[in-house]
Amino acid sequence: METIDQVVPQPLSAWDQADFALSNGIGRVLLYGQPGTGKTYYAMNYNLNGKPAYRLVCTEEMTDADLIGMWRPTNVNGERGLTFVEGVAIQAWRTGGRLVVDEINRVNGDIESRLMSLIDTYASSSWQHPETGEVITPHPDFSVVATMNGEPDDLGRAIQDRLVVQLEINEPHPDGIAALPQYLQDMALSFGSRTGKDRYSLRNFVEFHAIYTKTDNIHHSAQVCLPRIAEQLIDTVMLAKVEA
Repeated sequence: METIDQVVPQPLSAWDQADFALSNGIGRVLLYGQPGTGKTYYAMNYNLNGKPAYRLVCTEEMTDADLIGMWRPTNVNGERGLTFVEGVAIQAWRTGGRLVVDEINRVNGDIESRLMSLIDTYASSSWQHPETGEVITPHPDFSVVATMNGEPDDLGRAIQDRLVVQLEINEPHPDGIAALPQYLQDMALSFGSRTGKDRYSLRNFVEFHAIYTKTDNIHHSAQVCLPRIAEQLIDTVMLAKVEA
């Protein structure tokens, strides 16, 4: 039998750690770090186990309606009334889907406590439907992935405590890099993993590829999408054409 001392741990990238956590039932994850690395795309599309994902974009102006839902007027056979339309968080609770809380550090203080209750453990969470009186609790498969471009310390301690796994994401997701043509992959990974003014988001490379494919104008495409490294990019593209 293999002992702990005999196991040589293989270091996991932050993306691999996210996969490990979400695929093994840890359903409260925070992805933070540089913008344009694919955090939101990952949260919306990976390790969902066939369940839907619901995106909540936090703003200073958001209200309970964004999370829980709101009353809306109805007109059925000429009879006017009101019905309660559930928000994304309650929909995610019902379906066992994933609530993707984008830019969680921008949540305003008025609804911070509501958000905390929605991302809490199954045993601590419940909500009563204002129209039907139904008491709703999170489905066992419900998960939360929050994203932000800052640091965890930008969040209140209570929210941090609920997001058990906190992973710094500072390089583009491997699938995002692999989706680019091969001649762009090394540059996209290199510049997408940098900090400061030298950095370029993965989005820049995706848009460059799209406009270059459409126009076949390498100079204009590079100047528009990646101006600081335009000359280097043009040289890379030309070399790839020669070697092809």
